[in-house]
Amino acid sequence: MKVEVIEVQGFEVEVTAELYCAAGGEHRALVEQARTDRRKLGHNVEESAVLCLRCAKAIPLRG
Repeated sequence: MKVEVIEVQGFEVEVTAELYCAAGGEHRALVEQARTDRRKLGHNVEESAVLCLRCAKAIPLRG
């Protein structure tokens, strides 16, 4: 998996894939995949968010 890191207003953002919501703004599958990936990488899910590229919206992964 290729990971690129960018910094936005003091926050580091890891870009790993171009995933986005299904039509209608449903983010459940996107959030579940992001939670799974973050746990596999050993990252703190409670302090993470996933960016929906279609909506340009950050969705917290808190569970």
